[in-house]
Amino acid sequence: MVKKLFFIPLLLAVFTAFLACNPFMETPADSEAKEYEHFREVLKDSVFTLSQLKDVLIAIYPEEVLNNPNMFEIIDLLDTTRTVKNTAISYVTKDPKGNDIVASGLIITPVGRSSKGVLYFFPAAKINKATVGTKLMLTFEGVLGFFGYTVIIPDLLGYGLSEDKEFPFLFPENTGQVAYDLHLAAAEYFHSLGQPFSREVTIAGYSMGGMGVIALHRHIETKGKDGFVVKHSYPGGGIYDLNETIRYYKDEKSHHHPFMPYLFIALDYWYDLELDYSQIFKEPLLSNMDDWLSRTYTIQDIEKLLGDDIAWYMHPDFFTEEGNESLRKIYVHIKDHCVFTGWHPRSRMTIIHSSKDKVAPFSIARKMYDSFYQKGSPVTFLTSEKDHFAYGIQYFGSLLIYLTIK
Repeated sequence: MVKKLFFIPLLLAVFTAFLACNPFMETPADSEAKEYEHFREVLKDSVFTLSQLKDVLIAIYPEEVLNNPNMFEIIDLLDTTRTVKNTAISYVTKDPKGNDIVASGLIITPVGRSSKGVLYFFPAAKINKATVGTKLMLTFEGVLGFFGYTVIIPDLLGYGLSEDKEFPFLFPENTGQVAYDLHLAAAEYFHSLGQPFSREVTIAGYSMGGMGVIALHRHIETKGKDGFVVKHSYPGGGIYDLNETIRYYKDEKSHHHPFMPYLFIALDYWYDLELDYSQIFKEPLLSNMDDWLSRTYTIQDIEKLLGDDIAWYMHPDFFTEEGNESLRKIYVHIKDHCVFTGWHPRSRMTIIHSSKDKVAPFSIARKMYDSFYQKGSPVTFLTSEKDHFAYGIQYFGSLLIYLTIK
């Protein structure tokens, strides 16, 4: 089913099922017999009230989002004395090469009341390594914890404890693995406290987080052997096929989010491609890439450095069909970076994507929906004519409005 939605109240109805209370709070049946295979230790924990959320939002999100008055007006109407406990943990997972690696993630739990269920919330793309969940200890994705939900937010590889590695940008297989291992570690953490942990999980995430939603949903249904079940997933505004996305940007020759250079760095790092970057980038990016692409700048800083014209910093061969030696090394690998081929969801999924999205191509989201729908999956497609960022605010705002009413 495809629906066009232009107002938050219409999108709101979809999340009603999402936020319905789960009466079966338990750990997987076989968890009693397991050692802690994934969970390693608590790195730190802190208690926050909702009144502290604004400062964290300002530290994380782009100016065009933060300047939206509706977002703060919603927060101002809420009970700002609500409290959550945020716990940063370390856990063992796998890197894209199959090696063990210690990563980190954030677990948010309500204080003074029972959990209504488990939400796994993927963060949107963060360029600056200092702005991830376990660094700040509170992110906007965790606001649902203030309303009684246990929220799990991954740092993912390349951030938090593993920040010395490159972030595997749009590596769906590894994203699903890393996210799932954090979920197992969270279950083990709750087990260590003698507290219940639901076998059902709802998954959400927007923009780069949208791909993560699909990756985790797929991993649970195809490789998960620990008794967890996806209740409902909500991928929003994501990039789901890397090959098609690069083709889209070649044609557009402009971007609305400066992720492209980081993608080439990640592919080179994890596939050992030994790229000649003089065949990838132009000056001045070529001479400054070690600094500019160090992930120590904000998105706004990088946008000022790179502008929105890809032709300004990408090698001219990028826009040709044949490319060059280094570009062809890239193209061999990106064909495998599609999160929806060879699989379709068994559990309910609501895909949320604007037809006017210039960051994540709408055509790919529609192609994914059609693929799932034709295979009989319980999938719904919600769309709008807002841009990527405005629809993202609507995505999050719909949850907040419902929670306020709840």
